[in-house]
Amino acid sequence: APEGSYTKRLFDDTELLRDKLVEEAQELAEADTKQHVAEELADVLYFAMTRAVKAGVSIDDAVAELDKRARQVTRRKGDSKAFRIAAGQAILEQKD
Repeated sequence: APEGSYTKRLFDDTELLRDKLVEEAQELAEADTKQHVAEELADVLYFAMTRAVKAGVSIDDAVAELDKRARQVTRRKGDSKAFRIAAGQAILEQKD
């Protein structure tokens, strides 16, 4: 990422990148129109890809993981993880 760019700032500030991922995911969950969902999804994709690139993970790696999961015979129930929800809420509350 170019020096001085927002993406470079995200690469250098792990906490900011984490916070933005949580914030944008929450905004996507709350979006209530097609346009708003598209806008928030774009934000989530940007921050998720930034996180992935920082970790050396490609889209192909993610697709391979989805393929692997699709072939699994047994799966967990798929319920939300309460401790993750609480941690996300704590991050969002820091912003206020």
